[in-house]
Amino acid sequence: MSVDRMARALIQTLLALLLLLPPVGAAEGQLGWRDLVVTGGMSGEGYQGNLPSAGAVLQDSTRTASALVGEVGLRGDGFWRRNGTTRATLFIDGGLRQFAARGFQQRDYAPREWVGEAEVTFYQDLGNSALFSAFTGVRGREVQDRTPMPLFLQPGYMAVNGGASLRIGSTAWDWLDLSVSGERADFSAPEFAPQVRLLDRESITLQLAGARGLDPQQGLDAFLAVDVAHYREQETFDSLDPYRRDQTLRARVGWTYRGGMVARAGVEGRLNRSNSRRPEYRSVTLDGQLSTVVFGSTVATAYLVLTAKEYEESIPFARLLPGEEANSASTAFISLSRELARNLDGAFRIGWTRAEAETGDDYFQRLGAGLLLTYRPGL
Repeated sequence: MSVDRMARALIQTLLALLLLLPPVGAAEGQLGWRDLVVTGGMSGEGYQGNLPSAGAVLQDSTRTASALVGEVGLRGDGFWRRNGTTRATLFIDGGLRQFAARGFQQRDYAPREWVGEAEVTFYQDLGNSALFSAFTGVRGREVQDRTPMPLFLQPGYMAVNGGASLRIGSTAWDWLDLSVSGERADFSAPEFAPQVRLLDRESITLQLAGARGLDPQQGLDAFLAVDVAHYREQETFDSLDPYRRDQTLRARVGWTYRGGMVARAGVEGRLNRSNSRRPEYRSVTLDGQLSTVVFGSTVATAYLVLTAKEYEESIPFARLLPGEEANSASTAFISLSRELARNLDGAFRIGWTRAEAETGDDYFQRLGAGLLLTYRPGL
């Protein structure tokens, strides 16, 4: 089965899962939803950056582009309880974005993006101060009529993952969590861009995380993680070590405040080393968020992420990276939201993003504004 067909099957499965569990608010004891959210909205976006792209039909077709975007999504958080204790949870998230793009030299594009994710987690108490959990999940994306740059859409892919964690109480921290997880991702490579398969990878992550409260309103959280990735399609041209292998060290410290307003801030560092010298880099990310009531029931939220990324060597040809914008993105948005009716919220958002595409050290920018509706049935 092709990656595109697998991604489409995943999205159909997510929709079917919505029908299997009872409504939100079902009686405790068996199956039910803790939260179920339906979203929909429209936005206008502008893009800038005359960049190469590994998976687009045309290269360097324009420096600026624009698009109208419609979206709809479903998100659910289900549970299974026995004897008053949660034994398993189910998280699903899926959606569709339809673009009407303008500004390209050859033709106008109408890309359509399907995304979906599902994860099941099982829990087992180990005495009064320890909790063991294991999870397995699948996620995917399908993109039709993918545009050239600078309107970047990540390539279609299918990924499966799984792992386990042990959470224990601590005298210095409220809890400590040691986890190990693994993932395999296969990217969809159209005939005109077989190089997208170079993104295929398997990875293993070992992570230690913890959190502690400073007072009733403030808390700290932190993690230290090591990722080991194998890119089975990327050659190193070394007969003794022929395929790319990366090791990434990640560390983060965050602060949270919940009082008359909600505030979060954090700093994360990454150090990537590889047997292929092209993708070696180091980066630092600063992030912050502030939410507060500004008038009546209107809530204002400001969010900012700033990332500085530097490659170890200056190499004139492209570095092919995992195709995840969040790895190197700087993002800012401001939103105003309020309740419009029972179970229905509306939000207006203005946002900006600067990020790498799937070829490293080349950046595009996106600026947009839109309206989003959020509906929670049964609450």
